[in-house]
Amino acid sequence: MKKLCTLLLLAALTLGLFGCGTDPEAPTAANKAPKGFLAGFGKADITPLESVPLDSYGDSSNRMSDGIKDYLEARALAVTDEQGESLVFVVGDMSWCPNGLGQTIRQTLSQRLGIPENHVILSGTHTHAGVDYDNQEKPSAARYCTLYVEGMVAAAENAMADRKPAQAYVASAQTERMNFVRRYVMDDGSVSTDNGGGTGTTLVGHETDADGELQLLKFVREGGKDILIGQFQTHPALEGKTTNASPQLAGNFRNAIEKAFDAHCIYWNGAAGNINPSSRIPDEVRTRDPQEWGQIMCGYVREVYDTMTPVSTGPVRVAEYTFKAKVNHAQDHLAHIASQVWTVWSQTYDQAAAMALAEGQPINSVYHANRIMGNAQMGETFDIYLHSWSFGDVAGIVLPYEMFDTNGMTVKTESPFAKTFIVGYSWPATCSYIPSALGFQNGGYEPNNCAFVPGTGEELVEKWLELLNSMK
Repeated sequence: MKKLCTLLLLAALTLGLFGCGTDPEAPTAANKAPKGFLAGFGKADITPLESVPLDSYGDSSNRMSDGIKDYLEARALAVTDEQGESLVFVVGDMSWCPNGLGQTIRQTLSQRLGIPENHVILSGTHTHAGVDYDNQEKPSAARYCTLYVEGMVAAAENAMADRKPAQAYVASAQTERMNFVRRYVMDDGSVSTDNGGGTGTTLVGHETDADGELQLLKFVREGGKDILIGQFQTHPALEGKTTNASPQLAGNFRNAIEKAFDAHCIYWNGAAGNINPSSRIPDEVRTRDPQEWGQIMCGYVREVYDTMTPVSTGPVRVAEYTFKAKVNHAQDHLAHIASQVWTVWSQTYDQAAAMALAEGQPINSVYHANRIMGNAQMGETFDIYLHSWSFGDVAGIVLPYEMFDTNGMTVKTESPFAKTFIVGYSWPATCSYIPSALGFQNGGYEPNNCAFVPGTGEELVEKWLELLNSMK
């Protein structure tokens, strides 16, 4: 079903059947562009038109949307250097950019815009109230793929057509109590996540301090609005298991920025594998209100907006590498019982009944059981596609897994570029959590749901830094 849907979409988009393509007789956006460094913005509506399964809590098949809180959107940035080389970034209000659809989008944009596929960067805002495309048992999810792909393509084409001469600026704001490491130290020294796992009774602190840096990239353009990109790291979980489709924190941030400034806004989620936007320790909580969260983040932007540092916008470059991660097969012998646990859970959503089957076994959750099943079916290694980009003294990594923020901070601080962004929840979404060495040591939800051996996170950081240095 997924493969057929992808093939049909690619054919339709290539032929321009959705009406968002370019006139084959007209000059392309690339041919019409003025000279010099250029930046453009585009967006498109990708709000579902019917009830759809919602994503990001592991039980989305049981959580259908019954309303729309805010429009879901695809938002795009296009940049072109003085030699005519372009990068196109498209981020959609979905948990990730789905793999099959992402390939269709990349191929379509490569053909229409005349740029290499690896110059197209696709990602999701990681909203926990977006469409669960993978749940193809629900016909509405299968139908949604058409709307999503059409919108992502249209946003990119709009951004290319909107390009104008621009100067880039960067800044950072250090936020306070806007995000928290959700791995809590218990009173007996064990570590628990929001999903449980510790053996103590009281939360006494966090495994590490959260990366509170809000990174900003601004383009001031001749004859056009500023474009502001904000990159922050958190799971947008303030609203819980809502049944209203919504971009959540990404939308709140964008709305606040666009009301405060005469500017377009794009949100990139960063290295957030261990981070939530609010703490379970009551006296630490700054706000649990999603709208207030956006306003407070906008306040940090306001403090630096007019004093950002200009950066060079030299040649566009990309670098790629296929990393062979070692699969963890230490619990393969539990695959049979893990399969029973997951089957009961997926059929009933009764965690207690499912976990009763694993009594006495080192299986910590239904999601851990699913991971054990998956690892047993994998080979000795698994290919993780690493993709990075740069223009001038600005660079970024395109992150296809949930990196812990400590590893993300290492990439940002050791990068040779003036500012390095982490474009999280990107295509291809090849794997989920890859914790830090400390996270593996302490155990818990994220390590139990990682496919790879301890130390993989740090090995990947080394490879990311090699890619960044190769472009510099």
